[in-house]
Amino acid sequence: MAISGNKPPRSYSRRHFLRQLLGAGALTTAGLDSLLAQTATPPAASPQPFRFVFFTDPHLMDGGALRSADGMATCLDAIEKITPRPEFILVGGDLVHDGRHCTISEGEQRLDIFLKLWNDHTSLPVRWVFGNHDLIGTSNPGVDPRDKHYSKGLFQDRFQLPHLFYSFDHKGWHFVVLDDIDLLPDRNYQGRLFDDELQFLKADLDAHRTTPTILCVHIPIVSPLALAIAVKTAGTTGHFETKSLICTNAGTLFDDLPGHNIRAVLSGHLHHLERIDHNGISIINSGAVCGHYWQGPMLGCPEGFGVVDLGADGTVAFDYRSYGWKA
Repeated sequence: MAISGNKPPRSYSRRHFLRQLLGAGALTTAGLDSLLAQTATPPAASPQPFRFVFFTDPHLMDGGALRSADGMATCLDAIEKITPRPEFILVGGDLVHDGRHCTISEGEQRLDIFLKLWNDHTSLPVRWVFGNHDLIGTSNPGVDPRDKHYSKGLFQDRFQLPHLFYSFDHKGWHFVVLDDIDLLPDRNYQGRLFDDELQFLKADLDAHRTTPTILCVHIPIVSPLALAIAVKTAGTTGHFETKSLICTNAGTLFDDLPGHNIRAVLSGHLHHLERIDHNGISIINSGAVCGHYWQGPMLGCPEGFGVVDLGADGTVAFDYRSYGWKA
């Protein structure tokens, strides 16, 4: 399936995007006060077993280059065939590959192409996580930072998200989506959680102490691979640098984990599967839909997605599945 990057897809209204792409029961967001208010009453339902898919780092290339459009379609088709059928897809970020260097109009076109492709190949409800490649125009000196679609604006506008952190409930389970992409003054980025986000998280976790909870970020909160990369790089450059590889203030997040019923933390970003068990919490850094940016496996980890089965007893089973893509 070839998609031209020169012809934009038919236009979609915001209502159409929300109905078709966010799925039933999408979060209604109305600012931080409203988000905090939603934590006041935890759901009464007991946890039920169900399945969802964690789909992260598709990196759709401009014009479908490197057969990335075909690969993404093949992946979504494979997800549609899963039995039992997943209840929704949680997308871990990095929808398109090179948003940071785009102009605003190029970024709009690429995201619209992504969403058209998505909507053509799956009917499952979906929740979105923001990734560093979803930044628009931040590395393009010709882009005006005052444009409403600059940086995170396009992503927020497409999905009508005043904040890129939010929570939702499904069948007695609680999910918290966080944004840990911090744009720096030099237009680079680092992994970091924000003060208002941490305020929301604390209130939200406190209100759901007995509910089994899944957290999701794009940049991992901890990663042996990230540390190995930093050590290797330091050996040649003399600089030990992890700020773009792991969340720099994850220690603050770890302070909020004890005393809450967090069962797993999901992330993407590194395109390699890792699982770390920490005091009963499974920290899972998933492999990528695109593998090594549509050029084959990443350090042996094939192109794939996670099938997550949640149990009534609070257990989390994560099955990373290749969809058989050959670069």
